[in-house]
Amino acid sequence: MKRTFVALAISTLLYSSSLIADEAEQRVEKGVLTGSMVGLVVGGLFGGPPGIVLGLSGGAMLGELETRKRQQGESDAELAALQLLQQRDQLAAAEHQALFQRQRAMASARVEALQQGYTFCLGFRSDSAEIEPGIGEQLKALALLLQAFPEFKLQIRAGADMRGSDEYNKMLSKRRAEAVAAVMIDSGLPEARMEIDYIGKARARYPIQDFEGLAYDRMVELSLLKGEES
Repeated sequence: MKRTFVALAISTLLYSSSLIADEAEQRVEKGVLTGSMVGLVVGGLFGGPPGIVLGLSGGAMLGELETRKRQQGESDAELAALQLLQQRDQLAAAEHQALFQRQRAMASARVEALQQGYTFCLGFRSDSAEIEPGIGEQLKALALLLQAFPEFKLQIRAGADMRGSDEYNKMLSKRRAEAVAAVMIDSGLPEARMEIDYIGKARARYPIQDFEGLAYDRMVELSLLKGEES
């Protein structure tokens, strides 16, 4: 009689377990089923039908407990792995930040040394405020450099040659300075980081007869300034 109950219970459990579709539930049910089988056999051997019922109940509880313990162990291992990856990422980020700071310090030192004697001059044609081809790319490169070093400002000083009236040359030098500033702004350098000075022919040095010398008076000079110097 005991064998009949045992066989019947085993068949019932096997049929029930085949209907479980969810993978997560299968893992839990597997532990429950294992515990139930053990409890069933023990209960059936020692207690008959009542023993089978009690064995199924107690065995199921033991099986679920083992499953939960195994799942908890897997979760702990996954958490430890994630923590290790996080620590590695934080260490790599700190190393990259330190490297960036060293590189920036070296670049800043080079720019500061350059600032001591940096002057970039742009020439303009007579009676013109148009920037010559190719000069625009150099201005864009300078704007990008200054964006990386906000402690520096750009001084733009525009002049004109001796020809023409003071008022006309003043306005002409203003147009030249504004043309340069427009390129810098379009390249990402804020207007607040520029000092614009247009002086007309106030510093013109060459006489009207010196056509080659007049070209030097039509220059726009660009200089780097430290923030506190402005």
